[in-house]
Amino acid sequence: MARLALLALLIACGHSPSAAHDLDAPDAPVDGFTGTPQFLAARTGITADQVGVVVNDDDPLSVATADYYVAARMIPAANVVHLHVPIHATITAATFQPLADAVTAALASTDVQVLAIAWTHPFAVDHMSITSAFALGTHAIADTCTDPNSQYATPNPYSTSPTSTRPFTDLHFRPAMVIPATTIDEAKALIDRGVASDDTWPTGSAYLMRTHDANRSARCILNPALGYTNECQMLLDTWDGVGSGIAGSLVVADSIANKTDVMFYVQGLSTVPDIATNTYLPGAVADHLTSSGGSIPTSGQMSAFEFLRAGATGSYGTVAEPCAYTQKFPNPAVLVPRYFGGATLIEAYWKSVVWPAEGIFIGEPLARPFGTGVHTSYADGIFSIETTTLVPGLVYRIEAGDSETGPFTTVQAGLSVPMYRRATFTIDHPDHAFYRLVTP
Repeated sequence: MARLALLALLIACGHSPSAAHDLDAPDAPVDGFTGTPQFLAARTGITADQVGVVVNDDDPLSVATADYYVAARMIPAANVVHLHVPIHATITAATFQPLADAVTAALASTDVQVLAIAWTHPFAVDHMSITSAFALGTHAIADTCTDPNSQYATPNPYSTSPTSTRPFTDLHFRPAMVIPATTIDEAKALIDRGVASDDTWPTGSAYLMRTHDANRSARCILNPALGYTNECQMLLDTWDGVGSGIAGSLVVADSIANKTDVMFYVQGLSTVPDIATNTYLPGAVADHLTSSGGSIPTSGQMSAFEFLRAGATGSYGTVAEPCAYTQKFPNPAVLVPRYFGGATLIEAYWKSVVWPAEGIFIGEPLARPFGTGVHTSYADGIFSIETTTLVPGLVYRIEAGDSETGPFTTVQAGLSVPMYRRATFTIDHPDHAFYRLVTP
């Protein structure tokens, strides 16, 4: 049998890898297989043909944005839904329901799993965001701080099935994201950043801010009495900042400035200074926990749209007073690992919010900086598999087979990582056509 070596971690700065696991093998390929081996990567996210684009034919900017997006992402024409929508910041549930019904009917025979909404207004349906209204259906919300419809009565289906990569097929809902803009140049720049991010496997930083504003910094503070669990620290406790290529730090300050490597920016202020001084990597995510960040493109506080104007590819905010419930905002301990593991922006972002009824997701939905989470190469008889998909605490094995459908045999078992990181496996002179990484 071929000799397989596992490198539990490939660290760019030259640290020694953990002990390799070798199987007895000859030094030359086994007779009978002389081709190039293939790795059968597990599905980690949606594809362009599973995106529905919703366009307002009464809004010229919406039409132009949709046209550009469809061409940039090569989305099938059958996935585009044309509507006539009042161009107001907020519409009523009565006005919205026929629009939602039209989208459902138009996409009934497609494999569309998520929605890209190609307009800026309307951004809300009464007290719900437009993205949650399309995804979850409308619910009448009274006092948004206390009404159960703003909380657990409109739960995110991902909360119970976070690993799903087919939300409509599996969970009967289509996560939605708005592609906002005030000019077509803004729309094109945002879409181009998303496309440019794909499969780049960036190196950068996650800045997790504990500002002077304790309520708005709830995600980065431990306060059990208020329900704050310090989600920022939860991420850092499971995150290898060197082995992942994304350095993470809890920053006690009101802002960062003149940074050139921003991949994630978790903020806790009503208005965030210095955002335009930073350089955001393609696919970068930046948001702030505040009351009305979801009012786009402007707000009484700072609109989440300002992060996109500064160069981020995705952001989030609430369209009504949410109170400081961290469940209503993205959890970095979920968002960052999902994105790192190969999910698209829309999937990773949606999976990070437990109560999304009031929250609007904005950005380029298909941005996917870590691709499918797998890179492979084959040279000089060595088949290398690098992956970002391993989850700490789970145990994996490598299997080999002579066809895509098997049968497969285990060639290495008991594989795991202690923290989220890039892991590399090498197979010396592979003697099977196909390999895959699976959990028991």
